[in-house]
Amino acid sequence: MSKFSDFAHLGTTTHEAGVPATTAPVPPAPPEPVVEEAYVPPVDTTEAPPTAPEYDNPLDDMPVATAPEVPAVTEAFSVDDLQWMSKVKLEEIGRSLGIELDRRLSQSKLVKQLKEHIANTQ
Repeated sequence: MSKFSDFAHLGTTTHEAGVPATTAPVPPAPPEPVVEEAYVPPVDTTEAPPTAPEYDNPLDDMPVATAPEVPAVTEAFSVDDLQWMSKVKLEEIGRSLGIELDRRLSQSKLVKQLKEHIANTQ
């Protein structure tokens, strides 16, 4: 017997008493877990399924953006006066006559293109 077990009044253990150790008792197996099935409400097939509510989109009535209309040039102009007009004005005249001018070009080149287009269309 150990001094601690004497002091604690625990008695002797199997290894101290010389008694062969026996196997420890096997604890009983835990019970099977109880599985509860989820409640599924009965389906009533006599009623129609619910439909989605009607939704009025306020954007449906809004106008759609379109390309701006190019106003026709109503001013009468002379072919000789083209050299004194700005590049923007030359572009407007060109659009009214059915040609798209590139304003990245110089003013003199725009005048030349516009004069050629006018000469070809007449």
